[in-house]
Formats: sequence, C-alpha cells, structure tokens
Amino acid sequence: MSEEINKKIILKLNDTYDKSDLESLKRQVAKEEQESCPSNISLLQTYHKLVDNETIEESKHIEKLLRTSPVRSLSGIVNVSVLTKPYECPGQCIYCPQSENAPQSYVDKEPAVMRAQLNDYDPAGQVRTRLEGLEKEGHPTDKIELRIIGATWSYYPDDYQKKFIKRCFDACNGEESQSLKKAQKKNEEADRRIIGLSTETRPDYINKKEIKQLRNLGVTRVELGVQTLSDKILKKVKRGHKVKDTIEATKLLKDAGFKVSYQMMPDLPGTDLQKDKEVFKELFSNSNFKPDLLKIYPTVVLEGTPLYDWYKEGKYTPYTKEELIRLIKDIKKEVPP
Repeated sequence: MSEEINKKIILKLNDTYDKSDLESLKRQVAKEEQESCPSNISLLQTYHKLVDNETIEESKHIEKLLRTSPVRSLSGIVNVSVLTKPYECPGQCIYCPQSENAPQSYVDKEPAVMRAQLNDYDPAGQVRTRLEGLEKEGHPTDKIELRIIGATWSYYPDDYQKKFIKRCFDACNGEESQSLKKAQKKNEEADRRIIGLSTETRPDYINKKEIKQLRNLGVTRVELGVQTLSDKILKKVKRGHKVKDTIEATKLLKDAGFKVSYQMMPDLPGTDLQKDKEVFKELFSNSNFKPDLLKIYPTVVLEGTPLYDWYKEGKYTPYTKEELIRLIKDIKKEVPP
C-alpha cells in the first residue's frame, strides 16, 4: 500500500467529516490512484507521522474518526485480558475442553490464547502485545482494566499469583520493580494506570483467607463461575459446587467491597428454555445473588468432552440457533438498567 494514498486522504480530512464521509473519501482516492482502500489502522499510523513532523496539527476528532472498534474504549478505559499458564483445575465439568497448550476451559484459537502462546504465557509480554495492538487501532491506553483469565485462579500457587500480577504492573510501568507492592505504588503515577483488576474463580474457592489474598493482590472484581442456580443441574454436569457456595461467596465478596461478576451458562443438560428464563429472573430478584456484572456463556459442545459423547449418543440436544436468540433476548429484558 502506497504511503502517498494515505497522505492524500489524511490531508483532506477535517473536523466536519463523519464515518460515512471518511469511507466515501477512501473509495474516491483509492479509485483515483487505482489502489485498494487503505485500512483505518494504516491511515492512523500515517496521521501520527504527519503530526510528529508538524505537517498537520493534532486533531482529536480525526483520531476518533480513524479509531477501529471504538466501543472498546468508549468509557475511556481499555480492557486487557491476560491468560494464566496451563494448569490443573479442581473441576471435572463435563462441558469443559482440555488442551495441553491452554488453561482448562479455553481453546487454542481464541485471540487471548493465541497472544498468550505467542508470548510463552509471560504476562508482561501479553500486556505489551495487547496494548501495542490497541494503540495501533487508535485507542487510549492510559486507563486499563486488567482481566486475568485462565483456569481457577484461586487454585494457582500464591507465589505464581504474586509474580503474575507484578509482571502485569511492570509492563504498564515500563520498568521492573523489586516487589508487587512497589510495582503497585509506582503504577499510581504511571502513564498506563491499572484502575481495575479482575480474576475468575469458582464460588467454592472463596473464603475469608482467599478474600485477604485477593485484597493484597489488588483485585477489585471477581468473576464467579456460577453457571446455573440449580443444584440438580450442577451435580449432573459435575460442577463440584452447590448454589449455597455461590450465595456465600457473593456475600463475602460484596461485604469486602469487591465487584462481583457472574458467568452463567444457559442450555446445560437438564434444563429447558422455561427453566433458563426463571434462573435469570431469580438472579436479579433474589437478594442472595444480584451480581454487579453478568456474562452469558451459552453451552457449547466441544469434541473431546464428555458432553460431546452425550451429544453423539443422543443424550443431549442443544437449543437451536433461533431458540437461543429468543432466550438471550428474554434474558436481557430481566437485566436491570
């Protein structure tokens, strides 16, 4: 792609242009130059070069116009997911995939997994790679919501947890600190500040000792793999915890000032559309629950899992695409503003 076509487009842009005007201009200039349309990422790189050599003046409007996937930083905060190394999990869930190259419950081709593998699961490398990608797309990276994902976080050794989070802070600080506490303190005045930190774990691994550990690590939000509010279904899928564990974990976390996120799985074996609707109604009407955030993970049949065997044997039939879409719509009606 010629740099000249990028320059021509950037030099024509001004603060009156919207997304539609930009696309029209790209097609027009590309046709004149007999080139293919440039990507917004390449245009943004050219824009920064022209600003740096003082050919044009800086324009926040143009930067925003060229930003790809603008919703990622709409709040002024970017989400950076960092994956833990492959490690054993205390669960035996029948739907959970297992891979030698990824933590349990994750599969090889997911973007976060591919970034982690590229960096040999080094958390600092993952953070740097993700931030570089976001900056190329035009997103600000001064405020970061760090999300640690992988297997059951609370099951990893304490030393690994501390080193892992310290490496994330070091990457944002641009230099290495001697301890996690020093890295956290340094980050308070860094150009890239971690303003939120979340981990994901099982409800039955939250207790008073774990609460103290999470607090010392600087965690602000905990994602609980709740999955459903039916003990019968939890037993059927060999989840290994009960609804009472979710209630207790939620209370402990909220009382300690943590934000609580639930990961829920409609379409598990033993449920149906009406039962799933009732689960999500109870989620926000029963004071034992009422999570601050909600993630919906419809059950997926993956080869190599016991659930896949059930599916092949006709013991489990997932919802159709149309049924699932209707269910998600119904669920969203129950979610508070």
